[in-house]
Amino acid sequence: MSDVFGLIRGLANIDKHMKINTILALAATAALAACGPGKSAKTASEAPAAAPAALPTGPEYDSIGVIAVLDGQAVTLDHEGASAAQLAPGRSTFQAYGDVLAEAPLAPGSRVAFKFHKVGDAWELTGLTAR
Repeated sequence: MSDVFGLIRGLANIDKHMKINTILALAATAALAACGPGKSAKTASEAPAAAPAALPTGPEYDSIGVIAVLDGQAVTLDHEGASAAQLAPGRSTFQAYGDVLAEAPLAPGSRVAFKFHKVGDAWELTGLTAR
C-alpha cells in the first residue's frame, strides 16, 4: 500500500488531469483486484460426480490357446480352458484393451498364453503373450 502512496506523491509534477486519470486507473485496478474471480457456473462440489470405472475385484486366471479371430478389441481364442474360472475348453471371445494388445502377437493362428478375469458376464484379457 505504501507503494501506491509513493506513486501518488511522485505524480506532483504531472498536470492535474493526468493526476486524476492516474488515480482513477489505480483505484479501478485495485477494485478489480479485490473482486477476485467470480463464481463459476458450477463448482466442483455442485457438479455431478463421475461414475468410477469398474475395476475388477475378482481373481485373475490363466490359460493357453491359439488366436482364432481379431475384431477390434475383441479377441476370440481357441483355448484349453481354466477350471478355476469355470471356463470349459473351447472357443471364447475376450475383451482386450490397448495396453494388452500393444505387446501381444496379433496374428490369427498365433499360440498364446493369456491371463483374464470375469467382468459381469464377459471375460476380459489382462495379459497376452506369445508361447
